[in-house]
Amino acid sequence: MRAACLLIASAFLGLGAFGEDCLSEECLADHAVLLQRRVAADKGARQSHKTVGIVVLGDQHFQKVYAPQLRSMRCYAEKHGYDMHILDGSEFDACAHIKGDFFFRKHCTVSKFLESKPLNYSAAVLDGDVVVAAPIRGLDKWVNHGADIQLYNRCLVHEIAAGNYLVRNTPFARDFLMRWANYYHKQPKGWSSYDNGAIQLVVMETVQVEGFKTCSDMYHGLTNWSVDDLNPYWDYIHCTKEALGPARAWKLNNGSLTLWPRFEFFVADGIFLNSKASEDVGPIMHHGIKDPDQVTDLYYQDLSQCQISKTNIIRSAEELGTAALSMAQGYPEYFPEGHRCKQCADHCMKTFSCEPLDDAELPRPRQIAPGQPDSFVLLDLPSLRNHSWGWMSRQV
Repeated sequence: MRAACLLIASAFLGLGAFGEDCLSEECLADHAVLLQRRVAADKGARQSHKTVGIVVLGDQHFQKVYAPQLRSMRCYAEKHGYDMHILDGSEFDACAHIKGDFFFRKHCTVSKFLESKPLNYSAAVLDGDVVVAAPIRGLDKWVNHGADIQLYNRCLVHEIAAGNYLVRNTPFARDFLMRWANYYHKQPKGWSSYDNGAIQLVVMETVQVEGFKTCSDMYHGLTNWSVDDLNPYWDYIHCTKEALGPARAWKLNNGSLTLWPRFEFFVADGIFLNSKASEDVGPIMHHGIKDPDQVTDLYYQDLSQCQISKTNIIRSAEELGTAALSMAQGYPEYFPEGHRCKQCADHCMKTFSCEPLDDAELPRPRQIAPGQPDSFVLLDLPSLRNHSWGWMSRQV
């Protein structure tokens, strides 16, 4: 009976992702997750999208170099009724103090830009080297998630990503972006990966976890500019991951911040998905597509008409999920192993359902108010250093 109901619902919603022979318990469970997502997406799609916008920052040269990528974003915005804004960073005098640094100025500009928008307006802020790979799907899952700030863990590097994020127009979010931008004046003497290094501390400061002073001292102690030895920088990143723990949806007194696990945000590095996407699950956009010919020759059949190349790019939910799971299983230093935790790869990666931990969900770091004693101790063990998703010993 369950199989029959799922097949009927699948036909009604136009879902053929798992095939008609999907009768095993595992496949039925995967299909049920997919059906729930499609129902939620269809419900969300009926809502007005005039309070959602795509925001990209870049000067005229940048806009020329990344014209095909920007065209794919504009196609996407038009399809879903979103605003599309391309800013050049010179719009606001309040950001003029950030000179010669595009990255930090970007976050200041977005903060000031939001002031002109309605309360709770959602801005999907994107790098220029992003291409839309699954344009049929909207941003409803993440917009309806409702956090003021939404970030994600980068794939196969040990950082929170800085270039792409979703923000709501709230005082909390605007303040977060300004504090991030002001790290332009707090950068250490050595290489610190610009805004990507700074975002780790801004998140720690915002959610008020123990360890901020320890990690901040490591950040400000960076003195080496040689890219041949980035170990001090990765030591600092290791500190922030140990302090923050696994990706989580944080609920704070004055706002909310969600950090998404790898492959669970609407954008991910396309190379790690073999430049493939699904019309049902997984990331909608691919980051790191710097070659404009890739957009026109690989991703799109006819970019002028906004036609994606389904043959090249689109795969079934089953196929994309299997590929993502295989990737996760091959890199246990970035994806927790096994079935026993909410974010364990074998439990959720195949269906792209590795959700952030809830605010109070264990294992949870200790939060402290300013002035409270900080009992954080950074453990420097090889087994911990090799796992960037936080707290290996407590996840499985």
